[in-house]
Amino acid sequence: MFFFSAHIKTKDKYTGCMLGAAIGDALGKQNEGLRRSDIRRRAVDYAGAHTGSPGEKLRAGQYTDDTEQMIVLARSIIECGSFDIEDFAIRIAEWGAGALADPVRKSLVGPSSRAAIVRLNSGVSWRESGSDIPSCGSAMRVAPVGLFYKDMDEVESNAALSSLPTHNSKGAIAGAVAVAVGVRCAILDMECSDIIKETCSRASKYDEALAGKIELSYRRRDEEPDEAFAELGTSYFVYETVPAAFYCFSRHFDSPQKAVIEAVNAGGDTDSIACITGALCGAGHGAGAFPKRWLEGLENRELIENLAEMILEISVR
Repeated sequence: MFFFSAHIKTKDKYTGCMLGAAIGDALGKQNEGLRRSDIRRRAVDYAGAHTGSPGEKLRAGQYTDDTEQMIVLARSIIECGSFDIEDFAIRIAEWGAGALADPVRKSLVGPSSRAAIVRLNSGVSWRESGSDIPSCGSAMRVAPVGLFYKDMDEVESNAALSSLPTHNSKGAIAGAVAVAVGVRCAILDMECSDIIKETCSRASKYDEALAGKIELSYRRRDEEPDEAFAELGTSYFVYETVPAAFYCFSRHFDSPQKAVIEAVNAGGDTDSIACITGALCGAGHGAGAFPKRWLEGLENRELIENLAEMILEISVR
């Protein structure tokens, strides 16, 4: 009976992590690109994005490239039985070609990913294709690595590797490591302070500046959001998106709903900040911690749940 209940809890955490990422992404797209001071009404539920934003043509509850790339990574892990860089590079190149050819989705693909995808599809090796722009593209999609691997060294090394086909700057690699390690720590029910300590320790091997910024986000967790976001920043650069997400996660450690709403209304790269926040919160508290309306209104909810469950099944074999 204990094993069964423990498995149910773990399953809820796995699905919560991936659903939380997609929920944050879908909620956050409506404020993407707006300055915090220009957000007139706090977003608390799904709605269309503002005119001129990358996601303006998406429906309410529909997610962006953040979640699409996470799904690509999850499928690669499932079908290969572990993380395989060669397979993932092929899949992300194919995904990117399709996204860039789609009139609705092409504006969602960031400049780092766009440049890397073009290089991959022109025959450049994944070892050389990644952009050196320190953006957050590999951090926003990396949650499945933190779910699949149980050994923290394997989480770290595979998260770093997963960044390379599209993002090879030290900041981007450290950001991917930070989010994957944070997810694994949350799955393990670690205290917030211990999650931050482990995350910073692992990320500092790749970029001490990013690790220091994440640590700062934790120290600022009791500051008001206006002050904290002004100091941390909320742009698409990994030095801002990842610490901003950890601030939301730390500030509302026991309330995933509040954490995600904080991220959605941070200003700047709100879909990525909220995507990372949702993944961390879902890993810690499970899918049941999110409002029913968010779960029911999410695009492809069952697909995302199934992928999370398959990752769990493969990881325990």
